[in-house]
Amino acid sequence: MSRPDLDEEELEQIRRYEDFTTVDWIEDSIYERNRRIRNARAGGIPISIPEDFDFRDTCTRHWSFRDILRWTRVQWKRATEGVQSWFIVSLVGICIGINSALIAIITEWLSDMKMGYCSDGWWLNQQFCCWEIEKEETEGCDSWHPWSTVTPARYGIYIMFATLFSFVAAHLVRSLAKYAAGSGISEIKCILAGFTMQGFLGFATLCIKSITLPLVIASGLSVGKEGPSVHLACCVGFLVAGVFKKFARSQGKMREIITAASAAGVAVAFGSPVGGVLFSIEEMSSNFSIKTMWKSFFCALVATFTLSAMNPFRTGKLVLFQVTYDRDWHFFEILFFIIIGIFGGLYGAFVVKFNLQVAAFRRKHLSNHGVAEAVILAILTAVIGYSNRFLRIDMTESMSVLFRECENATSDICETSKQWRIANSLFLATIIRIGLVVISYGCKVPAGIFVPSMAIGASFGRVIGIFVKAMYRAYPQSGMFAYCVPDVPCITPGTYAFLGAAAALSGVMRITVTVVVIMFELTGALTYILPTMIVLLVTKAVGDLLGTTGIADEMIRFNGFPFLEKEDHAYNVSVSAVMRTEMQTLPESGLRVEDVGKCRFLVFLALIIRFDFFVLLQRL
Repeated sequence: MSRPDLDEEELEQIRRYEDFTTVDWIEDSIYERNRRIRNARAGGIPISIPEDFDFRDTCTRHWSFRDILRWTRVQWKRATEGVQSWFIVSLVGICIGINSALIAIITEWLSDMKMGYCSDGWWLNQQFCCWEIEKEETEGCDSWHPWSTVTPARYGIYIMFATLFSFVAAHLVRSLAKYAAGSGISEIKCILAGFTMQGFLGFATLCIKSITLPLVIASGLSVGKEGPSVHLACCVGFLVAGVFKKFARSQGKMREIITAASAAGVAVAFGSPVGGVLFSIEEMSSNFSIKTMWKSFFCALVATFTLSAMNPFRTGKLVLFQVTYDRDWHFFEILFFIIIGIFGGLYGAFVVKFNLQVAAFRRKHLSNHGVAEAVILAILTAVIGYSNRFLRIDMTESMSVLFRECENATSDICETSKQWRIANSLFLATIIRIGLVVISYGCKVPAGIFVPSMAIGASFGRVIGIFVKAMYRAYPQSGMFAYCVPDVPCITPGTYAFLGAAAALSGVMRITVTVVVIMFELTGALTYILPTMIVLLVTKAVGDLLGTTGIADEMIRFNGFPFLEKEDHAYNVSVSAVMRTEMQTLPESGLRVEDVGKCRFLVFLALIIRFDFFVLLQRL
């Protein structure tokens, strides 16, 4: 990257880390300290002025006017540097919010294009075209026209658009930005830990991933946009901060901005600023300071405010599936909450295990056929999913349907006469979607796993909710339902879908506190914090019992990226797996000089263990 505003020495410091190497944070700190001292001396500012110098001390101590002027310059420089950091964080948040809103609008338009068009304006999606009508009731909207009234023709056009979108996205990624493929969370975790991947956060990656992400989601592939949204946010943070010399020269300061940007990426994806900060703490960064936390919170807040101001869905909500629950839960439902938690743990273990096997097969046989693979997966998904409404529509739209309460709703999902048909359709969608997620996540297009997992959990949870509600209708006088108030709805199937989404997301990512906060910010219902915690604790217990780690950590291990966890220092590796099988020992007696010569290294280690290290150095 050419930077005419930097001299040769500064450019050499920027280039001191080659691609696929690790950052020496101690060296980076020393360089940053020397840079501050060098700049201070160049500006004529004495370094010897105490930091705790107070202007009021001039009344009791002898300070010359020149000393006071220099102290003022020091304080002004520190203040401007602090203001510059917050200005950059604000600018990053605004850019992330704008980018997220544009992606949401384009994704909705492309997704509806597969089904039809609006006669009032080709640029309008179905929601804007039929503003006062539920999206499922397309027959009641005169402005929205399907591509054909013949079912086979509509089916063919649906598959054609899915194929076209996936082909364009995969071709752009392969030709212009290879790093735009995948989720990006695993690589960003390594970058924040000090791993250098030049170009992964570059301008080409940002542009191509922003263009191809709506195409991939609209193609119907069982992938999500939340993980790629984090990658895009980090690209924005890296590019904006790279314009300023202080951040371009310091890896430590750049890491703070990228961490804050990752929090903003989750915040705009879920409409959850606090959840985004917790996600950065729990999942992304291995070195999270208080200063970084405040910058992350501010960046997430600015990004969320920008997204809210743009109002991409024209509903006042930050995400399409944002709901509000004002009904309480009952203690007998804890049994069913536990069932949902068990499903979340099993789902996470299943997806992680088999997706790694698919990734190994992809690396061995499909590494040079990324475009063909994406197209075939899109065709397969469209062919299988068209007959099932919950597979045919967009996953975020599907969750908005599954989360809703049935009172004052016109959707057929709430009709009692159709409940078993809906339950069968949802259960089939759950099974098919799991298989599609296993084979689709990791293909050579922008692909996340957050929303697909939440959609799977929501469909399973809604099935459980329908089953419990049917039990209540069949046996209202049972002792189990003694706490239900007559003439008041007792069971809300939408809450089961909500809890199922939380369980599946926690199961595949192995995060808990972040999911609780995200779900709370999505619903605003304090009454469902305890059920969410119960479900996620059961999910975590099942995952721990099965020895499952998060899919992001598993992909780091699979790709061979250098990453050292803060506590575990390994990925569930036993001692027997790293110790040598053929042990070399030193006998207690009968040791000869030539034997010592054969194992000097072992003797050296034994001396270190037996004696003090510094005494050993003196003797050597």
